[in-house]
Amino acid sequence: MAITFLLLAAFGFSSDLTYADFASPTGLKLVGAARTRDAALRLTPSKAKQRGAVWHLNKLPVRDGFETAFRFRISDRDGLGPGADGFAFVIQNNGPTALAGEGASGGFGLGYSPGDRNPAIANSLAIFFDTFQNQEDESGNAISICTNGGKRKQMRWPPPRLAINWSPRVQLQDGGTHQVRVVFSPPLMTVYVDGQPAVRAPVDLGRMVGPDGSAYVGFTASTGEGYENHDLLDWSFRPNYIVSSSIVFAPFDCVPAKSLCTPGEAVIEAVAPGRYRVILPAHRPAEIPNPQGLPVEIVSARGTACWNAAAGNCGGPGSSPELTIRQSIGRGRTSFALDGRTAAYEGYFEFEAVLLSNASPPTNQPGTQ
Repeated sequence: MAITFLLLAAFGFSSDLTYADFASPTGLKLVGAARTRDAALRLTPSKAKQRGAVWHLNKLPVRDGFETAFRFRISDRDGLGPGADGFAFVIQNNGPTALAGEGASGGFGLGYSPGDRNPAIANSLAIFFDTFQNQEDESGNAISICTNGGKRKQMRWPPPRLAINWSPRVQLQDGGTHQVRVVFSPPLMTVYVDGQPAVRAPVDLGRMVGPDGSAYVGFTASTGEGYENHDLLDWSFRPNYIVSSSIVFAPFDCVPAKSLCTPGEAVIEAVAPGRYRVILPAHRPAEIPNPQGLPVEIVSARGTACWNAAAGNCGGPGSSPELTIRQSIGRGRTSFALDGRTAAYEGYFEFEAVLLSNASPPTNQPGTQ
């Protein structure tokens, strides 16, 4: 099923978003402890057990890619640590008043401190700048990409981490001003801090967005027995604009516990005599009927698969050697699979397979072998 749209503006999407400072936070919703102070946006003050958030009031287009940048400063560290617990850049589809736990929860995760029963922000993705070492952590200066599930029983602390850097070059709590740039070029999300890559992971935003690919975008922060000021100094957001496109609802459910949407089984659809639309899971084979053993041409191959998601090793059709589509003929059928596939592969390719009625070999297409 596909729904065609002509302009992002038809969904209320605005032009590029830029806040040179927060002296006038028009269009933003401040939640909890968040306040403006001296043209900065203070997510939490340096006080114990605080939690705050800020969200853009209008949902922003994120599914097809975006680039966002902001400067932050963490100061006035005190209490346990000293100083805690950090802040996060968050994408979610719950609304502009969302706010979760205090302390190690970062304002987006499940309540961690004793007596903190706040649920996590459901179906959210967070880039967490963590400034306190808990028992489960290797460092008190870490940057991670995290997700939360949609039901309370799926929520836990720490939240599932798609990637984490326990020792980034930046010292988050040094009181200085630091620049962050987040680039999402589906499926890969890369976080740069002060011009250096800090963390990278394949990301599937399918559960974080509405049917038009948009979501609420903003920041959360929290303190516990340790505390500090979490200040934002500016913020810009630029989506990857699409003037004319389609929204396609995939005819399958994604396999749980994979960071990139992955079909559980192959999907085969006959679109014309001798012509099939194939959705090939990265970790499983697919096959089409070919009783005469005819040559098969693969056309219009597209998609993304990862053979080492934790390391960000992903690619499209034709990436050598792991992402080559192999085909073999036998038993009156032609089968397809990604070269080198294992159960750990994630994502899928979509293409059309055409049975050639003459004896000529198929046209060489990217992503075939």
